[in-house]
Amino acid sequence: MRIKTLAIILSLLSGALLSASIFLWIAAGEIYDYEDTFQATLDAPVTDVVLCLAGGKKRIAYATNLWFKIKQEDEAAHRKPPVLFLSGVGPKAGVETLIEQGVSRDLVSQLKKDEVVFENISENTFENAQLFAAFVRQNHWRNVVLVTAGYHMRRAQFILKKVLDPDVVVKTATVDAVHFDRNQWHQDAYAIRVTAMEYIKWLYYRYSY
Repeated sequence: MRIKTLAIILSLLSGALLSASIFLWIAAGEIYDYEDTFQATLDAPVTDVVLCLAGGKKRIAYATNLWFKIKQEDEAAHRKPPVLFLSGVGPKAGVETLIEQGVSRDLVSQLKKDEVVFENISENTFENAQLFAAFVRQNHWRNVVLVTAGYHMRRAQFILKKVLDPDVVVKTATVDAVHFDRNQWHQDAYAIRVTAMEYIKWLYYRYSY
């Protein structure tokens, strides 16, 4: 009797696990269901800060190059250029970190001290957002360009909007992940794992706030 009961329990657990796996397979792609909202043009709205959530390859280089492009456009339009805000870069981060991450030495040499912030305290996305929000209020920033990987963007943007004041506009600029194409995430085991885990985190924050 006990063996039969155990078999039923195992069968139910297996069924539940299979159902959960199928659900994740079908639904996890929801995190990629968005389009970037930022474009750097001469007539684009003023950008106060480019926020890069560090942690993945190419993010810092992409954000720095994007910031420099916006700066050039702003200077051409006689506007104040934005600040480059690198969040969660670790305690030893500095200018050399940019070079290590693939930013050209020529670009780095043009950076001024007051143009870049190395936020080296936060250790996760929620802390990224909280510490950044303090800087936003202190500096009266109202227009943010958020840079992170595609699998991370929806959760990061969601958390950011929760901690920022309602009048702060957050636009997005996605960095393609190094290991996979977000439009074909079903085709790679690593991409499936990353997407599924990020989807679970996205659901947690989405329904716990």
